[in-house]
Formats: sequence, C-alpha cells, structure tokens
Amino acid sequence: MRKYMLLATFLFLIMLASSLYGENNDQPEWNATLFGSYFKAGGSAFGIGGAVSCRFTPRLEIEGEVYTIFLDHIYYGLSEGLICNFDTEHNKTVPYVLVGISQLKDEEALIFNVMFGGGVKSDLTKSLKMKFDLRLHLCADGIWWKFSTGLMWSFE
Repeated sequence: MRKYMLLATFLFLIMLASSLYGENNDQPEWNATLFGSYFKAGGSAFGIGGAVSCRFTPRLEIEGEVYTIFLDHIYYGLSEGLICNFDTEHNKTVPYVLVGISQLKDEEALIFNVMFGGGVKSDLTKSLKMKFDLRLHLCADGIWWKFSTGLMWSFE
C-alpha cells in the first residue's frame, strides 16, 4: 500500500505543477454531471450517479461524486478527487487526469480505495458537455475499474 501512496503523491505533484501553465479564465467555475457507469471487478455491473465539481484555478478543480452499483446486491459509492484539465486554451475538447479517494458501502462493510483516472470533456453547447471517464480503484482486494459517460452542465 505504501508504494501506491508514493505513486499518488508523485502524480499529485505533477498535476499541481502542470496547473501553473495555460492560464485561461473562460472555463466554467461550477459543473454538475449525471452519468451511467460500467464497473469491472471480478464480475461486471452497471451503475448510475452524479457529481459536482468546482474549478479553483484555470486547470485544477475538485470533484465530489455519489453513485450506485447494481451487482448481486446494491453498493453505494462516494468519491472525492482532484482533477487537472490539460487543454484549457482550446475549449472544444478538454482531456483531464484525476487522483482521489473513494468509499463503497453495502449491507456489511465500508471499503476505502485510492483512485486514479482520466477522461475527456467535449462541448455540445456553451453550457452542456459530454464526459467520458475511466477510473482505476486500488483496494485491499485488488484493482477494479469504472468506465462512465454522462452529461455535464456548467454554470457560474
């Protein structure tokens, strides 16, 4: 687990350093997303969820996400992450990476994970974007991943 924490710290520092470049303040400050997900960990499952993010520098934003996984029984998830947007000068398509933590809850246990991922946001209109996201979750039982796609609304 220690090597994962070192990797998370290293990625965080890279993201923080890259956020100092590409100053552009025409990105929206607040975003809300509704999404559908496909989960893979031993078996596969589908889920739904929502997220809210706040941009506090031209490239960095924090995101909170809640979701439900429909597997053999229902799991509830919560994740918090730091997102670094790479191409803020050309606003049509914006790739990003993220690092964070997540928790899963079922009837019996609460599971904590370290989360890494990335994706792309693409403009549909001025305030509506399509989002594609892939996240890897590192937990005591191994690695599971989540692919999600959804609609993101931007507002000030």
